[in-house]
Amino acid sequence: MDILRKFNEILEELMFERSINSKTLANELGMQASCITRYLKAEHCPTVRSIVLLADYFNCSTDFLLGFEDFNDTLTFKVCPPFSEQIKFLTKHFKTNASEFYDRVPVPKSRYYEWKSGKRLPTLENVIKIAQSFDCRIDFVLGRES
Repeated sequence: MDILRKFNEILEELMFERSINSKTLANELGMQASCITRYLKAEHCPTVRSIVLLADYFNCSTDFLLGFEDFNDTLTFKVCPPFSEQIKFLTKHFKTNASEFYDRVPVPKSRYYEWKSGKRLPTLENVIKIAQSFDCRIDFVLGRES
């Protein structure tokens, strides 16, 4: 997966700039060091929660951290709302109904309703799909943009 390789490169670069190792980073974020190590080896895709924690820690956008943007502009981000609220906002913002939304993304109908009811959180891959389907930033999908 190209996203994993790009994420790996950017994470390594950011850690090098801060002179921080994986164990220290993991401790500061409340994560397991093995998780950071798997990210650095491009063996594991981060969860939405993890990518937001990392982006907040490095004061960058999730779009930059995942390699979708070339520059790390200094921005101010909001705390992500529950995704069940955000999916309702996105559906309304893009002037679409539920079936148009899950057809466009595409995700199974049941998945959309699990997100909407708060029974399930999207994977990072699904958040990326949503952003690409609606031509917007990942941070917008997550509700981080102020």
